[in-house]
Amino acid sequence: MKNVLILHGINYYNAGDHGIVLAMLKALRKKFSDVSITVASPFRRNNQIEEVYVAKVRANDEIAYPDEVSDLYQLPVGKKARLVVIAYGLKAVAFCMSLTVLPFALRKRFARTTDLGSAVLDADVVLSKGGGFLLDRGTTYSVPIHLITIWIAIILRKKTVIYAQSIGPFESGFGRMVAGFVLRRVSLVLARDEYSYEYSTEVLGIDPSKVKLTADAAFALATYQGGATAASAKQAEGCASESPARACITLVSPRFAGLAGEEAESQYCRVIAKVAEQISEQGLDVMFIPHLESGKFSDRILANRIVGFCSPEAATKMRILEPTSPIDIINLMTESAIAICSRMHSMIFSIDARLPFVALSYLPKSDSMLHEADLDDWRVSLPEIATGDVEAAVADVTGKFEAILADLPQSRAKVAAAQELLAKRSDSNLTHLSNLIGS
Repeated sequence: MKNVLILHGINYYNAGDHGIVLAMLKALRKKFSDVSITVASPFRRNNQIEEVYVAKVRANDEIAYPDEVSDLYQLPVGKKARLVVIAYGLKAVAFCMSLTVLPFALRKRFARTTDLGSAVLDADVVLSKGGGFLLDRGTTYSVPIHLITIWIAIILRKKTVIYAQSIGPFESGFGRMVAGFVLRRVSLVLARDEYSYEYSTEVLGIDPSKVKLTADAAFALATYQGGATAASAKQAEGCASESPARACITLVSPRFAGLAGEEAESQYCRVIAKVAEQISEQGLDVMFIPHLESGKFSDRILANRIVGFCSPEAATKMRILEPTSPIDIINLMTESAIAICSRMHSMIFSIDARLPFVALSYLPKSDSMLHEADLDDWRVSLPEIATGDVEAAVADVTGKFEAILADLPQSRAKVAAAQELLAKRSDSNLTHLSNLIGS
């Protein structure tokens, strides 16, 4: 029996994060028949409060979700959230520092006083879940708290793997110093894009022999009920020539691109509204697919604002989807003609579905993925949309949209080639992990 601990939880409020964990579960269970998986979750308290929502967005019965234990910190809820964040941060730092200075025998005994410490000690390998959180944008004191739990696994002498993550940029010198100190001591770094590979080796100074170029774990989702499997079946049946009359749009607040002002968000919404109106004028229905459900930053709030900018006639052809599972999102994309994707994992889900898309990119992680997949010509800069000339931005997005539609068979072939390339690279995550466990 192999005991695997996945750090950083299952965020049911973020479809991309949720999809990463589903893909990891699928891949691990396929590779290791005797695997036992536990997830250390900072969302456990909130998930218990929001049981109805969690049940709604969980995937179908095909997927058995793992046991979860509480992380050192929990996602704060309620009016005193800021104070809770500070309290959890102090607790995590104090626990980490205490473990670091104790002799190993006492360190193990002290670790057993927490659910996280016990889960780490019981694991054969600890996986720092894939995602884009190993950077300092939006963090407290320029250090992601995720580095603390990674460090705890290291000092408890466990094989620790950075599993299909984007790494960097760390814009502050202090953040780079801490990240380099911790990540140079992990067992293996599986970088999901070329930018992260180069940043790890050249900026953070990680031994290149420990860094492997792979791809996001979520590319493994293509072989669930929908995705590439369903898309290939439709093509084999000759259905691909009959284009579905629907376009999918995914959204993101420009604040996640470092543009926190109301003006940037308002302009982004106006641009997408004009684009959506033009799409509806071409006879396509528009479906907004939310990926993030997080209070005032929820994608559905943005979608409602965008629909409000549209004419009543155009708005009748638009639908805002309720939050749902990543598998359902991929299946919906499989049944669509084209997409406009603002989030990296909406781009990945679109690739899983072999659905051509215009990419509104705003971070190195998505820029790098698009370049590696030979999809650069589908890219538009989201920061330029939010801060540049409105009419120019609309023309840029609609120009790429129409170019993709003009030669849809070629566009589908292009995204299918990207899916095959990145799914193969995603499979290599398990190859490298297997070699580590075997060693």
